[in-house]
Amino acid sequence: KVQHKRTFLWLEQLLIKHNVCDKVINIRDQPDGLDFYFPSKSLGQHMINFLESVIPVRCKFSKKLITQDDRSNTYRYKYTWCAEIPPVCKDDVVVLNKRMCASMGGVTPLLLCYKVSNTIVLIDPNTMQRVQISSKAYWRDPPAVACNRQQLKNFIVCDIETPSDPDEKVEAGRFLQGEATVMREDQNNQEQCDNQFMCVTHLAHQLKPGDTCAGYDLKNVNLGADVLSRLRGRDLPEVVIVRKTYPHRKNRSKSRKFQLKTLKKDANESNRRSRRKDQDQQEDDMEMFMNDIEEDPDFRSDINLYRRKIVSKNRERKSIDVEGDDEDEDEDDGFPEIGLNELIDDMEDNLKIGKGGIEQKSMGVSSSATNQRPSDYKFSSS
Repeated sequence: KVQHKRTFLWLEQLLIKHNVCDKVINIRDQPDGLDFYFPSKSLGQHMINFLESVIPVRCKFSKKLITQDDRSNTYRYKYTWCAEIPPVCKDDVVVLNKRMCASMGGVTPLLLCYKVSNTIVLIDPNTMQRVQISSKAYWRDPPAVACNRQQLKNFIVCDIETPSDPDEKVEAGRFLQGEATVMREDQNNQEQCDNQFMCVTHLAHQLKPGDTCAGYDLKNVNLGADVLSRLRGRDLPEVVIVRKTYPHRKNRSKSRKFQLKTLKKDANESNRRSRRKDQDQQEDDMEMFMNDIEEDPDFRSDINLYRRKIVSKNRERKSIDVEGDDEDEDEDDGFPEIGLNELIDDMEDNLKIGKGGIEQKSMGVSSSATNQRPSDYKFSSS
């Protein structure tokens, strides 16, 4: 359903952190997701319960008779759960329908998603109103995704204004509302001066003149028919700012102090050719996921970060504190560094389990190519 797998990468880290897949027999790649095989029905049900507690998920259950013995009155079934997670991801712009807007207190239909957990959390930068969509409400009226991260454009912040009077400041949690003047980074100097946009942003606490940010240019983006029908009669903002970017931070993958663990999966032989085609896309998704971890402290608080290790010439693993070359980096760009107190020592020997267990991988580069849709998962137990 979606071309990326950012939500799946985050979900994979939660499964590892909470040891949900310790007793899994096998994990197999499929074109439409992943198959998890458990030795008993209770273990499969335990995983479904975990998924329902961390993300809005829609499940279907079925069972199939494998063998039966009428003399001893014994039956053996294969139980299957099909779990689907929403395609809405962090930094997506979504559009609600009229019924959901009314149930949320008359919120505007065009909203920005800034967090996906057991609920989908949205914010309106113009009013700083935040809404949470539960799993039941989401699957009853699924919001339409108007823009995703593949449509992000880079902007330069020319000016940012916030009220000087503390009583007039509009805040929502860690966000602060402000009026920003931005221009497209990919235009020449004359075009930049002629095409400046004014917009209301919720990131006034992070942005300052001269910074770069990523956002959606709604004037030049193609919206689907479903999105346009939900926005009929409403004025759209020209630009929606999503996040602050750090273009001066080069070679970030080499200077990272942390690494992650991944689930060990068996490749599907029939999809080997298609997996090779998606190798570059998966590496880009992995790099985006690592950047999200570095730039968002709240995002990385839910997962385990392990101290980065290298293999020396004598093949002994050693922990190192990697420090990047900061000569070309702006020391005042506000980059949220990951402290050593946020890292934990690797327990690889204790975490390795059977065929479907956990293996140590550095997720800076994708270890294996897959052609899977992160929105669909199938969990099987027999």
